Amino acid sequence: MVEQQQTVFIDGQELSITNWEKVLWPETGYTKGDLIRYYSLAAPYLLAHLRDRPLTVTRYPHGIGGKSFYQKNCPQYAPAFVETVTVKGDQPNKTINYILAQNRPTLVWLANQACIELHPWLSLHSRSQYPDWLVFDLDPAEGCDFDDAREIAFLVKKALDELGLLSYPKLSGATGIHIYVPIKPKYAYQVTSGFVGSVGRILEAVYPAKITTERLVKNRTGRVYIDHLQNLLGKTLAAPYSPRPRPQAPISTPVTWQELGRVYPHQFHLGNILERLQNTPDLFAPVLGPGQSLDKALLDIGVTVT
Repeated sequence: MVEQQQTVFIDGQELSITNWEKVLWPETGYTKGDLIRYYSLAAPYLLAHLRDRPLTVTRYPHGIGGKSFYQKNCPQYAPAFVETVTVKGDQPNKTINYILAQNRPTLVWLANQACIELHPWLSLHSRSQYPDWLVFDLDPAEGCDFDDAREIAFLVKKALDELGLLSYPKLSGATGIHIYVPIKPKYAYQVTSGFVGSVGRILEAVYPAKITTERLVKNRTGRVYIDHLQNLLGKTLAAPYSPRPRPQAPISTPVTWQELGRVYPHQFHLGNILERLQNTPDLFAPVLGPGQSLDKALLDIGVTVT
């Protein structure tokens, strides 16, 4: 098969695009060209939540039904406009050259690499040890579904309200829900993970039939898992507005708390997300603000900061 190639200019940068018509989502027929168009037009939304954050991507060169792989290290063939940051790895003398999604050409280049999922860190690379977001990752186990995750999301919101913390939900794009809490970047990952874990255990004690913090998947059946471990250094979640490798090409979409009461993940997808973005401001803009203090909330639930 002959590889089709075309040169385009994005914000003054020259890119070589291959196989525009390659189908990445067979069930819907969405192509690499559709992904490129989305990343280009949604760049103001995507870049706001990716910029200055080490990025892990998931690539699907043969579409979502084919073999995929995670990529942390920026490949040597990346164009000069792709910025990177070097981070120490978890093994001695090992470093990772992470991509930074700083501009629209980088997003288009990533789309051409069939990067369907974008996973940024919860912290900026300039203060990598101190996240400015913490996240409640609600994952319905076997025997549960999105409706169960929705029910638990509102319980989490109530707990956070009582702790004096504003929170912002987004659909994971699969069956789960991510609840973001913007915080001041002065708490170590162990503290923010401990906070989410403590709130999760409190809710689990009150609603043991519906909520679990159990790490073993086989022991979660019929309950919604509150995953606090996603708040550890280097862990990532699908970014706001990231596509997901599922049949209907859903987008991990921020919603209001009012919307969360009536929406489902399949409603926001590659075919209609741009229309939503044209008509809806960035609902996650507050997550990019100065952040909230956790001091009182930590004290209220008995988490010790060391």
